Amino acid sequence: MNIYSCNSGQDPCCCCPVPCPVPGPTGPTGPTGPAGGPTGPTGATGATGATGAAETITVRQTTTAEPGTPAQVSDVSGGPNHILDFVIPRGATGSTGAAGPTGSTGSTGATGVTGPAGTTGSTGATGATGGTGATGATGPAGPAGTTGATGNAETVNVRYTTTAEPGYAAQVNDVTGGPDHVLDFIIPRGATGADGVAGPTGPTGATGPTGATGSAGATGATEPCIIGKRLKPS
Repeated sequence: MNIYSCNSGQDPCCCCPVPCPVPGPTGPTGPTGPAGGPTGPTGATGATGATGAAETITVRQTTTAEPGTPAQVSDVSGGPNHILDFVIPRGATGSTGAAGPTGSTGSTGATGVTGPAGTTGSTGATGATGGTGATGATGPAGPAGTTGATGNAETVNVRYTTTAEPGYAAQVNDVTGGPDHVLDFIIPRGATGADGVAGPTGPTGATGPTGATGSAGATGATEPCIIGKRLKPS
């Protein structure tokens, strides 16, 4: 049988010099091939990642601020090695104390010469008691510290808060260090107000009346005598 080629792009059945053959019937489907080989072994589990590095907290400095200034805690470095600066206001100075009590009454004058009784002078009014000084205001609570990056957890506990004398510098002491910090606070109290001014001295009392004249004394004894001769005194 001769085979003829056809022009490009045309139906082969339209250009062949002989009738195109009719396709034969489709043959039966062949048998299914054998299954593939066994499943390969499971890969090994990857290694566990390394544990995160521990973080530290260090108190660098504690500054005493003016009364009324907000308390502050600043993390000046960030994680993992935190460095904290504390700013704690000192207590406000107390107000001036109350006025002192009224002075004592002057001593009674000496008894005057005989004469008419003097008039009694009026007693001066007692000075008013000064009001009690106001208590200094309590400083505001410090802001919450910033949350550290993920790592080994650390704790911060306040153990003691001690009130110091006025003028003493405020302190925050980390007595244990990390990871379980125990802090002791020392905060000075406000200075005591100055004593109030003493009240004025009360007026001198009036002169008292002259005392009564005393009674006459008893007559002395008469000296005995004998007629014509005076006895010698014994």
